[in-house]
Amino acid sequence: MVFAAFLIILLLLLASGIHIGVGLGLTAVGLLFFFQGIPLEVITQTAFKSVNSYALAAIPFFILSGDLIMGGKMGYRVVDLTGVFLRRIHGGLAVAVMIVSIFFGAVSGSSVASAAALGRNTVDLLSGEGYPKRFVAGLVAVGGTLGLMIPPSLTFILIGTMQGIPIITLFTAGIVPGVLEGTILAVVTWYLCRRNGWGNTSSIPVTVKEITPKVKASLGILLMPAVILGGIYGGFFTPTEVSAVAAAYAFIVVVLIYRVVRAREVIPILYRSLMASGMIYFIVIGGNLTAFMLTRLGVTDSFVQLVTGVGMQPWQFLLMINLILLVLGMLLDGISVIILTVPIFFPAAMALGIDPIHLGVILTANVEIATLTPPVGLNLFVMSGVSGLPVDQVARGVGPFYLVRLAVLMVITYVPALSLWLV
Repeated sequence: MVFAAFLIILLLLLASGIHIGVGLGLTAVGLLFFFQGIPLEVITQTAFKSVNSYALAAIPFFILSGDLIMGGKMGYRVVDLTGVFLRRIHGGLAVAVMIVSIFFGAVSGSSVASAAALGRNTVDLLSGEGYPKRFVAGLVAVGGTLGLMIPPSLTFILIGTMQGIPIITLFTAGIVPGVLEGTILAVVTWYLCRRNGWGNTSSIPVTVKEITPKVKASLGILLMPAVILGGIYGGFFTPTEVSAVAAAYAFIVVVLIYRVVRAREVIPILYRSLMASGMIYFIVIGGNLTAFMLTRLGVTDSFVQLVTGVGMQPWQFLLMINLILLVLGMLLDGISVIILTVPIFFPAAMALGIDPIHLGVILTANVEIATLTPPVGLNLFVMSGVSGLPVDQVARGVGPFYLVRLAVLMVITYVPALSLWLV
């Protein structure tokens, strides 16, 4: 009854156009007052504690580093360099975009930032070589999702903060699934280009004289993943500290070294980053109030008892939550899905003996798909704005990749070794 009332009120608020974070918070607070008369002081303390986290301080810095790279249009340079080595194969430039998506995933930590950084630099480039614009938009939208699985990942930061899982452990768990996703998507890209005859091929050999200026033009950004991942796994920085290092490094590279972003352009970039971070923090506050409400009113315990009481097997539970997450992905953005489901799914999963780290990777894989799922899929809207195509055309471009993403989701779900091997 409580959960049904929560969903109805939340959907009504969202239909009125209210922000998802505010909707979650108002609904949770209203139900707490109605059912238990929780003092306002307890609610405000809960809201404050939800964002008073050292780990969450990494979010604005990673967003800023991604926005700086996006503003500097450095994606074009990296794609151009990678395309030189792949120009002998069908669709070499398109495959280069997918490979570079893995690279940008290790830089921005955000699906939207990765798609925007690549999209603004590659749509015209690939369209000029004969690739259909719809395919290019879908390709970049799908490639951008790897920013959620490849460390550093904002999704893993949220899950780790909410569940008390070391964030560096979740980062490590995402490496193999992220590389697997990127590799399979690159192969599918090559197959589609070869089957349809898209893209130009060239037999001109690669020479040092040709690649040297291209390497120089992109070297600063190419070293960025080494700075981030090397700083974390070398034990030099915590994930939060390395986020600040990444933002500072991106500023130095794009403003001072390559000068592709002017000093006066930094303020608008800072403003966009702060706005994006603020919206995420609003969702975190609303989501934590929702988690507090679900726990106080017994919804979480009831769900655990239901799952264990009916004798549900772990594989059945994982299938169920995948279906639920895919449906929620049609209605909510990825961060909202994580904030809303983590407090309910994790206790039940642990009661069934499912590793919480593995579950975190599964949730992240679902969020990747959510960014591609109409009508809310954020990457679809990003690429629609970048390419000038209607959202439905971008979604059609994503179509061939979408089925592959679902198949890979099943592999990640039922082969836990992929997530736990490095851990």
